[in-house]
Amino acid sequence: MRIYVYKLIILMIAIFFLYHLTIGHTIYKFQNKIYSSINKKIVGDFKEKIREEIKNSLKKKRILKKEDALLLNELFIKLNSEIKDTK
Repeated sequence: MRIYVYKLIILMIAIFFLYHLTIGHTIYKFQNKIYSSINKKIVGDFKEKIREEIKNSLKKKRILKKEDALLLNELFIKLNSEIKDTK
């Protein structure tokens, strides 16, 4: 009975490795091609959406609110002072 169990375990391991070396590898390649094409499409859509938002914001009279402009100004001043201190 032991020999039967050992042979069965060895056979299952061999089938597992054979599957992954043949069919599994082919499926993995195909899956990567699908994912890369989906990623390219999503990136393209995202770039297009950003372009449209920039175009729409340039048509407006004022892009930032006063509060946001003040915060960004303070941030730029602080960054500028830190950059000058590193020289």
